[in-house]
Parts: sequence; structure tokens; C-alpha cells
Amino acid sequence: MIFFEFINKSSSFIILGLVIFSIILLILCIVALRKASNVKKRVSQFMGDKNGGDFEDMLKSFIDRSNAIDERHSRIINDIRAIQRQIKFCIQKIGIVRYNPFEDVGGDLCYAVAILDQNNDGFVLNSVYSRDGCYTYAKPIEKGKCPKYKLSGEEEEAVIQAVKCEKKEEE
Repeated sequence: MIFFEFINKSSSFIILGLVIFSIILLILCIVALRKASNVKKRVSQFMGDKNGGDFEDMLKSFIDRSNAIDERHSRIINDIRAIQRQIKFCIQKIGIVRYNPFEDVGGDLCYAVAILDQNNDGFVLNSVYSRDGCYTYAKPIEKGKCPKYKLSGEEEEAVIQAVKCEKKEEE
């Protein structure tokens, strides 16, 4: 009974306190909603969506782009591996020797050129210039040697230079 009398006498204060408390809660809700809205705008701007679209749609878009980049990366890696397999058979080493085989002809007008791939396979060209004409000879090279023909000293030197060309690049 004392409790009810207290409530009857101070009901106006209690109502006033509840109104003030409700106003404070309302203000806090408005502040929280504004902050949440600002955070949503900042996240949208951070994710690159100028229209303030759905975050889930943006995330799916980024995942799709990431998957496309992964596929493209895999294709590029496969292409690089294929190129590396093919490059073994491309010209990679060259050796050139100029010489003068005839005392009566001036200058080093003759030359031997060795052209090799990574496995030291290729050919050697020898061009001999004389007063009577210019003659060119080609000989196959396998693993740095000529299995079918005897190489001249200049041709052997050109092959040795070409083989050493790889060793200089590795150092």
C-alpha cells in the first residue's frame, strides 16, 4: 500500500522521467542509424560501387573477377611452359671466326659461322673467298660435333665459340 501511495503522489515525475528516457533513447537510435548509414556509404565507396548497391553483389562481382584472373594466369603459365619447350630448338648460340686462308689475297674475307640451339645442335657455314669466286659450305652439328664431315680448324673454333656462348650467359 505504501508503494501505491508513492506511485500516486509521484506519477507525474515518473511519467516525466519516462518521457525524458524515451527521448534520449530516440536520439540514440537516430544517431546509431545515421552512423550505420555512413558506414554503409563508406563501405560502398571502398568497394568501388558508386550507386551504393548491394554489398553481396559487389563481393560476388569481385570473386568472379578473381576467378577470371586465376584462369587467365593459368593459361599464361601454360603458354610460358610451351614457349620454354620450343625455345630449346631456337638459335641461341653463335660463333664467328674470320680468317685468311690464302697469302696472295689480302684481308680476312673468309669466315666460319656456327649456329646452334640449346642442345648444341645446328650447323656451321664456311664461306671461302678467292680470286676465282666465293664458295659456301654447310655442315651439320649434333651435340657440338660434326658426325658426317671433318671440320676445318676455323669451323671447329666457331663451334667452340658458340658452345662457350652459353657458359658466358650463365656466369
